[in-house]
Amino acid sequence: MSSVFSPDKISESLDFYNRNGYVAIKSSFSDEYLSHIREIMIDLIEVEKKEINDENYRDYGFLLCAPHYADKHPEILDVFNNKELLDFVHDVLDKWFIVYLYSNNCIPPHGGNTKAYKPHVDTPRYIPNYHQSIVVMITLDEYTEENGATWVLPASQSIVEKPTDEHFYNSAQRLVVPKGTLCFFDPKVWHAAGTNFSKDWRACLLIVFCRPWMKQRVDIPRFMSHIEKDTLPKHIQQLLGFNSAPPANFNEFYGDEHERTFTQPFV
Repeated sequence: MSSVFSPDKISESLDFYNRNGYVAIKSSFSDEYLSHIREIMIDLIEVEKKEINDENYRDYGFLLCAPHYADKHPEILDVFNNKELLDFVHDVLDKWFIVYLYSNNCIPPHGGNTKAYKPHVDTPRYIPNYHQSIVVMITLDEYTEENGATWVLPASQSIVEKPTDEHFYNSAQRLVVPKGTLCFFDPKVWHAAGTNFSKDWRACLLIVFCRPWMKQRVDIPRFMSHIEKDTLPKHIQQLLGFNSAPPANFNEFYGDEHERTFTQPFV
């Protein structure tokens, strides 16, 4: 079993993260909520597969934009009310961070293939002593070696050249953690999904947070254009990037705050 920090050990978990490029923290998500979200995520994989209309697309098991489905499944957005999650991200990125990506990472059973099997980094952009983003996996299952617990190479966030497979697998750790664990990653740390030899999907939520001036992986506000913005709590609007859209006309740049599309307080 990997070390899992208590959420009240903020300074210890942050120090571990900065040294090793990853950390696992216990969350307060209920088992009922996690099981419910897991069921939704597995169902949405097939919904998205039909939408894309491709049997072999490379992102099978990953949703392009989970908030897109918040009209039918509003509980998808409840993760953004979790204090342990937001407090740690705040400690790494400071205020006004936004969501770069909100997806899932579900590995098919019986040794099913996923593009994440090979050792890789998520963001090969190196700015010394600066965090531009942070990744979190919220485990919806217990992670075991049998069902594909993630491999991570400790303290590899500064390694620019890809390590050999031999070095990676000889030195990497497996994240064997309980259901409901917040597994934070520096996007530059070398890691890989394990192979899922179990009889069921291995599931987690996958969220990347970034600085508010960065471009999102997809335009989340436009992906959610079928959902009335004002039905969303203000802090969730901010997290999803509704306050970080580049202006498209004079009012959106010079207008009153309610007319502007970039309304972070520091602007």
